[in-house]
Amino acid sequence: MSDSGMNYAGTNVNQAGTAIDDARKKKFRQEWEQSGGGQLCLAFYEAFKKYKYYLEIHGGETLLPSGPINNKYDEHTVFQECLSTLESYKREREETLRKNLEKAQRAARCQHQFLNGEPCRAPRVRGKKLCRMHEGMEEAKAVKLDLGPMEDADSIQAGIRKLQTAIIDGKLDSKQIGHLAYTIQLAAWNVTRTTTAQAEGE
Repeated sequence: MSDSGMNYAGTNVNQAGTAIDDARKKKFRQEWEQSGGGQLCLAFYEAFKKYKYYLEIHGGETLLPSGPINNKYDEHTVFQECLSTLESYKREREETLRKNLEKAQRAARCQHQFLNGEPCRAPRVRGKKLCRMHEGMEEAKAVKLDLGPMEDADSIQAGIRKLQTAIIDGKLDSKQIGHLAYTIQLAAWNVTRTTTAQAEGE
């Protein structure tokens, strides 16, 4: 199987998992929107955005003698507290992202080198020399897959299932997959031509 074929198969598996997750999230979202609490929350959120936009356009009204700031109306006070909480959350999140980025930039880098000589710039795994991706690739190279005897049709099918599982789990690189697939193909071709198979046929 070609590299492009394997990449395509892996992409299909990942896309299938993502599609299932997205479908479940969409289903839960629809159920929530149809519930009484969901409808109240959505109505509150829409009103909150509209009031915020209105104050941005007509901010002077809040300073009038009858304005909500001068009279400290409870409804407006709740709005201000919610807005303040949202702004604080946004600042904290931005600060956390900034710190995480700085931490990642300071982290030791993966020692893998690409074919063009360029180094991998991803942070390496703690206590390792490689990043998570290249560490996984190295572990996959060390995997030895026993396909079994493959001396009849049933054992060949068992070997095929083992290879499929290893491919889905990402334990093999394209070169290993190619060699093992050729071995299975050769066994399937030989199974009807061996003296054992001929004796069973007689």
